[in-house]
Amino acid sequence: MLDAIEQSLSRLKAANLYDKVMPMSYIPEAAAVFIDMDMNGTLHSLGINPSVANKLKTFDARLRAPVMIAALSRTRSYLRTLESEHGGDEPGAEPEADPDVRTQDIATAHPPQPIQVWAEQWVYVKRGSRAKDIIAAVSELLDEAVLLAKTTNLPEDQAALTDIERAQLIAILETTLAVLKAPMVEPGILKKTARLAKEVAERTAKKKAEEALGSGLDVAANRILELIASLF
Repeated sequence: MLDAIEQSLSRLKAANLYDKVMPMSYIPEAAAVFIDMDMNGTLHSLGINPSVANKLKTFDARLRAPVMIAALSRTRSYLRTLESEHGGDEPGAEPEADPDVRTQDIATAHPPQPIQVWAEQWVYVKRGSRAKDIIAAVSELLDEAVLLAKTTNLPEDQAALTDIERAQLIAILETTLAVLKAPMVEPGILKKTARLAKEVAERTAKKKAEEALGSGLDVAANRILELIASLF
């Protein structure tokens, strides 16, 4: 499995695909690993949100190249940890740190400041409405952003966000995802998330770091504004 993931990762990185959307059939070795993990009930152990995980195990599904790389990097870390735990690694080697645990530790030590949101009204989203379709698209974009935010391997001084800002961004994005799963949505919360997404996108462009995260958040912000308009 590790060999297959490394092979797919090498292909993705060598191709310089930037933000291009690619089918999972481009990395069949990794797709086969995800299918095996799903069949064995371990795919959820990667900590990847379901909408992204479902695409990883589907050859015809399409994902942005940076999202693929982030997912494969997390999978490699997970498999190396298993290898170490079962004695397959070199003596003295330490398992890689779990980025989710690190993010949670930072958020616990430095919880996000209270965010003021002007609540406007709760709007019921009808089944089969245009808003439902947009919510599905926004949810996928936010899932990808969470994965990219969690998986960066840049040191803090080179990243677009500090560790504290990253933990706070993830907390807000995951909160918004939870809200979008409810039968009613609140435009005030969505507007706040869209503004934050735009701000982070601008910072990534200015610093020329984590641009895949920024471009995804920029698209997500525009789709959130489209969603708000569709609610009325």
